[in-house]
Amino acid sequence: MNKVKEKLNVFHITLLIYMTEMNITLFSLPRLIAENIGTNGWIGYLALAVIASFNIFLYWIVYRMGRGASVFQIMELALPKAVMYPVYWALAIFWIFTASFLGKNFFLIFQMLSFQTTNPMFIFLLFCVMVFALLIKDIYGIGKAATVFFFMTLWTVGLTVYQFPDWQLVRFTPHLFQAASQGHSFRNWLEVYTTYMGYELSMFLFPHVNKKSKLFLGVFLGHWVITIAQLVVILTAFGFFSFHQIESLLYPVIDLLDFIEMPFINRIENLVFSMFVFANLIVTVMFCYAALSAIKQTCPKIKPNRLEFVVVTMLFFIGYIPKHLRQSEVLLRKVLYTEAFIAFIIPVVLILVLQYLKLKGKVPNNES
Repeated sequence: MNKVKEKLNVFHITLLIYMTEMNITLFSLPRLIAENIGTNGWIGYLALAVIASFNIFLYWIVYRMGRGASVFQIMELALPKAVMYPVYWALAIFWIFTASFLGKNFFLIFQMLSFQTTNPMFIFLLFCVMVFALLIKDIYGIGKAATVFFFMTLWTVGLTVYQFPDWQLVRFTPHLFQAASQGHSFRNWLEVYTTYMGYELSMFLFPHVNKKSKLFLGVFLGHWVITIAQLVVILTAFGFFSFHQIESLLYPVIDLLDFIEMPFINRIENLVFSMFVFANLIVTVMFCYAALSAIKQTCPKIKPNRLEFVVVTMLFFIGYIPKHLRQSEVLLRKVLYTEAFIAFIIPVVLILVLQYLKLKGKVPNNES
């Protein structure tokens, strides 16, 4: 008797998307908004959240038109597998690079805060072991881990109450989108938009849900819950620091935590940053999961855990590329810019392919 695979439900999907969008850019987000959008940039941040919601809507169209079929099944119904395999490998390698740069950037910042004399690659190796332990699980296991990690990190949002005594509304000024040191351009707004990256990985959940799962209700909820949580942090920073102070701080959120004094904890920022290793773990695992899903389409008969080991090994050795924090920030920005374009291109291509299949009378079916 075949074992029935467990399906994700809306609760797990919501928290999985929440944790996937909570990447390392959170700690520099107020500065990114001040530099690229300007005064009262939180309004622009909300506008970008709406654009991200439109992108999610495109994936919903793909899901409806494809009747729940996976993105791989849709493409292979229109094009030969030999044509698609190089595309799968190119995307897989890119997603592994993205996962590695996200993970390594976190530990370079961690080294700056607490472990100045420790080789970051040693800590990153331990992190890769955790990635492997989750990657060999199915998506349902990853979703349950994300749920646990969500509750382990949720309390950190409540620390904003410690800034209330020094928080002043007058620091917001009546001016809108002014004094942006980087000026206003498509690239500047794109830099802030990249902080939302992660929702696009919902396309790999298609085979693991059914109608009862309410997939895109969970994706939209996850996206807006993390948006509201990060908006709380942004508003706290803009009301606590002056606008020019935010621009001058490399990681304003860490500096916010540095002002918190507790009788039983000496440096709360170290504790909070340590807790965010779990959020960083989920982000890294999900990009590795996307890469693994693509590679498995080209190597369907490989024994279990072999491909997972290959992906994590690549993840670790790619981590040697960024040597220092400044280089890591530049590389991370580049891969996230590219990911933002991929996030829009993929659903548009899939919608066109599905329309073509409809004209040819070919109807994809949900593999699950």
